[in-house]
Amino acid sequence: MNFSFDIKIVFDDKCPKPGFLPGFGFSVLIFNNFTKNFSLFDTGGNSNILIHNIRKFNIDITSIKNVIISHNHHDHAGGLARILQINSFVNVYVPIDELKAFSKVFPNKNIFGVSEMIEIEKNFIISGQIKGSFNSEQSVFLTTKENEFIVLVGCAHPGLEKFIIKAQGVSRIKAIIGGFHGFKKISYLEDIDFIGACHCSRYYNFIRENFPRQFKRICVGDNYVF
Repeated sequence: MNFSFDIKIVFDDKCPKPGFLPGFGFSVLIFNNFTKNFSLFDTGGNSNILIHNIRKFNIDITSIKNVIISHNHHDHAGGLARILQINSFVNVYVPIDELKAFSKVFPNKNIFGVSEMIEIEKNFIISGQIKGSFNSEQSVFLTTKENEFIVLVGCAHPGLEKFIIKAQGVSRIKAIIGGFHGFKKISYLEDIDFIGACHCSRYYNFIRENFPRQFKRICVGDNYVF
């Protein structure tokens, strides 16, 4: 199939598709067509809901190679323990400032701290941590065959514009999906074709009204191919 990435929404509290369960938090399952690997970005806030929704997509959790945690809040890392119980060999990437905390909770697991931008497999980039007022956070930049970025964010606590600026310093952003938190500097979104604000996006309606063409309603159980 002629696509770069398949992105499945496996955790959020909005508009669940039939058979899927809602929950407060965020997680997306990513299939990288360049490497044929599955990765999980964040793990939601409830392991039972997370596991149910992944299996609803008929995906074997033992086939997941990587887990990327955006930041150390329960609604983004709450399902990690269960994932590691089922798939103890998965590689887990956390912001470097959180490495000690995660390593203490999950000793003898493959936990890696990320400080700077790194490509963990072909066309799959972790942004490196961006420091905010209260915590450090990282996002994911997926590089399509057209050399454009699909940006995945957790809550963007440090400011979504910081992740956008970092990504745009490397490539054009095709799409951005995730929690936008208190972001309302909407001029940063003007050249992005696919705007998927969800989870904790406080100005959801404001963004939707200003970008009616680009805005996409993100629902649990959605599947997007880029």
